[in-house]
Amino acid sequence: MIDHDTSLLLGRLVLGRGVASLATLHDGRPFASMIPYAVLITGRDPDADDEGGRDAGSVVLVSHVSRLSAHTRDMLATPEVCLLVTAPESTDPSGPPPQALPRVSLPAHATFIDPAHPAHEALKQAYLGRFPHAADWFQLGDFSIVVFEPTSARFIAGFARAMTLSPQHLHAAVAAAAAGS
Repeated sequence: MIDHDTSLLLGRLVLGRGVASLATLHDGRPFASMIPYAVLITGRDPDADDEGGRDAGSVVLVSHVSRLSAHTRDMLATPEVCLLVTAPESTDPSGPPPQALPRVSLPAHATFIDPAHPAHEALKQAYLGRFPHAADWFQLGDFSIVVFEPTSARFIAGFARAMTLSPQHLHAAVAAAAAGS
């Protein structure tokens, strides 16, 4: 089980960063790129069972990608991807070593959202809330919204503090951080 402080560290990490490394398969080989993302937290049924996931709400990462990008074509061919979100490196030479940086690896399913989809506007607004400069790109025909639905989370909270978490634990951590808990 994840304790309260570690959960908040995870939630703040996911909410506090706007860029992730994206791993896809490119011509059958691993390929990594950078992708900006925003977070959308869906509601939670108060009667839901957190462990069972029944209507427990979810966290999705939202991006806006061009079909001209290799990673977009990769996701269309193979929607199973992985995102890596890391805390920034310290600029202080006596700061923590890179191995101690908090980070989370999010295996996820990438889904492209058609502009006619009922969730498209909310996803667009979530993305523009984080990246307002991207508004004009929504007019370009080669761009699409893609959502990443994490299937688990491998969280490294610091040196020798690794844990694998369910999507429900990820949701709870991000929701608590968003609420300022």
